[in-house]
Order: sequence, then structure tokens, then C-alpha cells
Amino acid sequence: MKSNSKKLKIVVYIDGSNLYFSIKKTFNCKIDIERLCKKLIGNNELIKVNYYIAPVEQFSNPVMYAEQQSFFEKLKKIEKLNIIFGRLEKRRKGGEIYYVEKASDVNLALDLVLDAQKEAYDEAYLISNDGDFSGAVNSAINFGKKVIYVAIGNRKSISHHLKKVASRTFYISKDFISNCEL
Repeated sequence: MKSNSKKLKIVVYIDGSNLYFSIKKTFNCKIDIERLCKKLIGNNELIKVNYYIAPVEQFSNPVMYAEQQSFFEKLKKIEKLNIIFGRLEKRRKGGEIYYVEKASDVNLALDLVLDAQKEAYDEAYLISNDGDFSGAVNSAINFGKKVIYVAIGNRKSISHHLKKVASRTFYISKDFISNCEL
């Protein structure tokens, strides 16, 4: 029997902080990014995985810095995975110091749209519950691409805005990630 099904070119865009906290809150585990991506795309052709994250500063939190650096080393071993760094900006409120991630979301949104314009993919998988990406998703779709929103969590934590604009929504279940857990 002759198969007419063509492999789709897939790019996976991962909002690193969002993925980490969504998986931790929903399933209380850590996952193998490579296995997750392979399971998501199935038999299609993986073009690249872009992982967006802001590095922790060594002097502000040496323990977290060391853990994150170890994680980055593991990510660097994944074929076709690119780490795109944002930055953490220090803020102060009522004497408390906290950090805000900057540039990661803008970088992801730009790459999603520009890659669509450049015909880099047929379908994109967006792993984030951040509804701010809905404009970029809509733009990528306007370039004739499909964007699959990969939702992690419950009705309160997943993005209504992304569900509304994405080509389709794929819900990550405990069963789905069971063989992706670390």
C-alpha cells in the first residue's frame, strides 16, 4: 500500500520557566525535554527545538546557578536544541528583592513569527501557558502555518487566549508524560 502522508517539518518553541513551573505544579516531577519533544512530534521531521530561559546570576543564588548550569549542559547535548537566553532583572518592593525574567517571551514570539515567514516549519508546537503569545500565534497562522498550543495544567492554569487562536490544543496528561519523567 502506497502512503501519501508527507512528514511535516516541526519546530518546538519552549517557554522554559513556564514549562518547568507548569510541570512541577501539575505533576510534581521533572521531565526529559528530548523525550517530550520526540513524543509530541511523532514521526514528523524535527527541524529544531528552541528553549527560552533567563540564566540565574551566580552571585545572587549560587546553588540555583549550579543546578541551572548542570541543566543547561544536559540541554546542550540534545540534537537540534538551541538555548535562547533572556535576562533576569532585579527589582525591589517593600524591602524585598525579586527577579523578573525579561526578553525571553519577546524572543520566542519573534522567532515563532519570523520562522513562519521564512517557511522554517509546517507546524509549530508552543509549550507555554502564557496568553501573551496569542498575537504571535495568530501572526504565524496568518503565514499559513499551524501552531499547536501544548497546554499543561488545569482549566485555571491553561490559557484561554491561546486555546482560542491556536490551530489546535494538545493537553499534556499524566499518562502522556509518564515515560518522559526524570
